[in-house]
Amino acid sequence: MQARVESQKTFASTCEPIHRTTSLCAVCKEAIPAEVVETADGEAWMRKECPAHGAQSVVLSRDAGWYRRTHAIPTPPAPPPKTAREVELGCPFDCGPCASHEQDVKLPVVTITSACNLDCPICYVHNKNDDAFHMELSEFQDVLAHLVADHHGDLDLINLTGGDPSLHPQIFEFLQAARDAGVHRVSLCTNGIRLAKDESVVARLAEIGARVALSFDSFETEADYLLQGANLVALKHRCLDLLEKHDVDTTLIPVMTKGVNEHEVGALIQLSLDRPNIRHIELHTMTYTGQSGGDFDRSGRITMDEVLDAITEHTEGLLRHADFVPSPCAHPLCYQIAYLLMDPAGGPPVPFLRFMTPEEMYACLGDHLYLEPSPTLETVFLDAIDRLWVEDDDESARILGVLSRLVRRMFPAGQALSREDALGISERAIKAVYVHTHMDEESFDVERLARCCDSNCYADGSTIPVCSYNVLYREKEGRFMDAPAQWGARVGAQLPQLIRIEEPKNHVH
Repeated sequence: MQARVESQKTFASTCEPIHRTTSLCAVCKEAIPAEVVETADGEAWMRKECPAHGAQSVVLSRDAGWYRRTHAIPTPPAPPPKTAREVELGCPFDCGPCASHEQDVKLPVVTITSACNLDCPICYVHNKNDDAFHMELSEFQDVLAHLVADHHGDLDLINLTGGDPSLHPQIFEFLQAARDAGVHRVSLCTNGIRLAKDESVVARLAEIGARVALSFDSFETEADYLLQGANLVALKHRCLDLLEKHDVDTTLIPVMTKGVNEHEVGALIQLSLDRPNIRHIELHTMTYTGQSGGDFDRSGRITMDEVLDAITEHTEGLLRHADFVPSPCAHPLCYQIAYLLMDPAGGPPVPFLRFMTPEEMYACLGDHLYLEPSPTLETVFLDAIDRLWVEDDDESARILGVLSRLVRRMFPAGQALSREDALGISERAIKAVYVHTHMDEESFDVERLARCCDSNCYADGSTIPVCSYNVLYREKEGRFMDAPAQWGARVGAQLPQLIRIEEPKNHVH
């Protein structure tokens, strides 16, 4: 138990409650009541007690005030078009989605293989390499058919994962099938080993128009080995060189781990800004679940607000807390997002919230997890131009020039660009920094789960929120486990049953 449970914190009787929810026991994974409280030293902790395994606690934020403000931001309801299961056992044991789920899938994830050429110490999923599972193309086409139908033929993105999907023997056919189905952004998550060793793979990805989400945790050999179990710094740089050479749209995905690599966050963001083909960087917080991550040193746990603090400290004023908003497509404690306007003349990038309001940026994100050119975005940009026009300083004039030129290219007068063309222009002029916090057994909160928009998708049309899938459901599948876990009827939360103690606030910050 000690290896898998957060070290205990002693709570004073005066701890102020923030909200109540249902979580999981970190040992048996049964649903148990949980309370998030503000401690005397101003932190937000979840505390809970399993009848069989005792008291448990985990830090959720080092700044309880930030946690309260963020938690209180409402998520616009956007329920799935259909449900696979009625509520029987209670959250999180009816995933499919169940009738209580509050968000449609915005990031479909399809796990197409269990094969991987690494055994990362931080891996938060279960995999098996022996007799590895490879999804059949026909099964993937069934997944696509359901997703396209549910989204009325307008599917923004899909993410293939594993294992490492680059090892799937038909990976190019899978990517092409998704492109043929009209998916605008088709990406695969990879450690980059196969890509770095075989340039023809990168060239083929470019030909298909696929995207790469590349794990890149550190520039330092020791930290890289601690997190990935291998010395891959030079290989990752070669992979990035090839992706840039072939102009493959790329997202960097570092896993931030306290005491290991949080001091590198500024350099990681700068890398994403310097490489012209990198569209986003998505910083994940260390998650303690899965085949290896469940046993990783708990001193590495880092909260979302600590990552934002590190960004503020290590980007030399480029980004700060106030430049981020939560995603309107998910629970506000799942994603924090900053978009930056790039200056083609080489001037410093400009965070959107330096020339628009948080509410305007929230509206621009709208129905998409990632920014899309849209009438809303055009209106917000034009309003920003009007405001910048009356400002009388050099920085406003610089931003005005950059933004005006972008608007003329992205929204030309009397001409409607295709979605693909407009997206291509925007992604070469705008970059994003995402902070994404997954849940594990210790931090599990069904309130967040009910508003999850990232789901693992199946050929029968069912979907399971990613955190629920990683913590509970994947270990039940023989595709990924030599000895699949078995559990029958369990009793979870009947939603809505959550108690908000603080007063909700109808604003983004």
